[in-house]
Amino acid sequence: MAEQPPGISAVAGLVASLPIRARRRALRSLFHLTALTRGGARAGLSPCFERVLRLPRREAVRLDREAAFHDALAEMEWLSLHRRSLTGIRSDLDHVSVRSPEILTHLASRGEPVILAPLHMGPYVLGLLKILLTFFPDRSLLVLRRRDDRPLETRVMQRITEFGIPVRFLTVTDRSGYLPAVRFARQSAVLVVFGDLPPSYGRPAAMPVLGLPTAFAFGIETLAHLTGATVVPLAVAARAGGSIVMPSDPFTVRANDPEERDRVAELMRRHIEATVRTWPEQWHHWARLPEFLPAAGEPVPRGGAA
Repeated sequence: MAEQPPGISAVAGLVASLPIRARRRALRSLFHLTALTRGGARAGLSPCFERVLRLPRREAVRLDREAAFHDALAEMEWLSLHRRSLTGIRSDLDHVSVRSPEILTHLASRGEPVILAPLHMGPYVLGLLKILLTFFPDRSLLVLRRRDDRPLETRVMQRITEFGIPVRFLTVTDRSGYLPAVRFARQSAVLVVFGDLPPSYGRPAAMPVLGLPTAFAFGIETLAHLTGATVVPLAVAARAGGSIVMPSDPFTVRANDPEERDRVAELMRRHIEATVRTWPEQWHHWARLPEFLPAAGEPVPRGGAA
């Protein structure tokens, strides 16, 4: 069994060691108990849900409780991937389903580079692992990481190598490692590039979602053009007994110019908008929403249309 990360309670460690269905039930039971004894956990997002999603207060409060639950669930899944054996993780993956698997089957059969573009929502690492082991078991993996990944997240991502998948990591701000990573990716690699990073991570593009003048860090079109990769927007959502992986329509990048950048930004904007509106309680960036908005007097960068 893996060593317990610092700051993790014994109860959390015990629940994280359970099979996926059992740990989901245990976590939900703990939340029900908290609601009975202390009024329930809150994410503090109900005013945001009321204002941005235009929800009645009662529904916003309910959604806030669900957001708190899914925040805890996401943390639990990180810990579970750290603690459980490879056999246990493979067993958990049996409860992760893929909607429209023919999309990924077709891309895998072509043998060309693929960019998986998930959002920070749901237990996304479990979903990505399901895709890699099911559709791309013989491919190398390049993961573009945030500069502020936590130690637990880093250890979990490194565990992917234990499944026999060669993995290379690149921090999104590491300019010196960019071209070597591109050469690596051209060799039929699978790349993981998150589509919803704050604009401070570089090359922001205006991608208005939820009726707000939001911008996101955006370089996926350049990476796709340089590597010849097909981009697959992804969403991963938790369900009571497992998770579901939902690929959107794949696309390629035909040129490296402002018009193509705008087209690709619009495709990703639509994906973010549709996903967050469908599963708002599972998006992890609500608390960071101000980071996606322009400061007073700041010009809005070019990008997808509203």
